[in-house]
Amino acid sequence: MTEPVPPADQRRLKLTSVLPVWLLSILGAVLVLTLSERDSFAWLLLVFVASVMVSFVLQLITATKDGLVERISIASSGSFVVVLVTAVVLLAR
Repeated sequence: MTEPVPPADQRRLKLTSVLPVWLLSILGAVLVLTLSERDSFAWLLLVFVASVMVSFVLQLITATKDGLVERISIASSGSFVVVLVTAVVLLAR
């Protein structure tokens, strides 16, 4: 039986497994806004899918099941917010 992860380690896991996903989303959104002239929404969808996939990979790398769903939810929700804001900016162009 595995022992629960201490709260300090949970916070470190959240930072190391969620923050890179958000940064990837922000970087992808900036690239879509600056480089794509056509099919911007398709590229934006690709950014979101890549962010979610990276989120799952990072969670598998941590090999810690305590808080897994919470970390994936936080990472995916943050990516969704970034993509949503970017989509609104694209619509306002």
